[in-house]
Amino acid sequence: MRPPFFFGAEGSLAAEEFLKVTETILTVTRIAHAEWVDLMDIQLTNTARIWWTAEKAYLERLISWDTFTDRFNRKYFPQSAWDELLCKFVELKQGGRSVDEYEAEFSSLSRYDPHLVTDPTIRRHQFQKGLDKYIRLALAGRALATHDVVLDAACDIESVQKEPEDPHVIQSRTQVAPA
Repeated sequence: MRPPFFFGAEGSLAAEEFLKVTETILTVTRIAHAEWVDLMDIQLTNTARIWWTAEKAYLERLISWDTFTDRFNRKYFPQSAWDELLCKFVELKQGGRSVDEYEAEFSSLSRYDPHLVTDPTIRRHQFQKGLDKYIRLALAGRALATHDVVLDAACDIESVQKEPEDPHVIQSRTQVAPA
């Protein structure tokens, strides 16, 4: 098992993923924490390696992993990128996608709002607020306490909405229609 390479042009989300995957692999393989930063000379390539070589010149030797990740994030996953993802999360709407697709993006983006993770009421409200209108209307007046309960109810409503019309109901509507 070897950590991924990072080239420096992949974007903020790729930088975040690079660090997560790298930390997981280095932890699982039990490589000494003190050696993690040295391995970045191998895992960083192209412009990322050029950046790290220049960055190291200004740092004291025995660079800690925390120092590396702080510098790496400042360069490749700055606060402005975090803020952009937070804004995307706050404004997230289902937008005609399936509830499952909406929930997947909601969960993925929710990590950029730490308050949401700790407050289940806000999490439930934020999720419900982004659902398509027909689902929000069907949920109105229900006392749904958690995100998971709202998710289950929204999936049920969506599945009923997708059911084909009963042909007997359609036939009776057309017979009653005025000439």
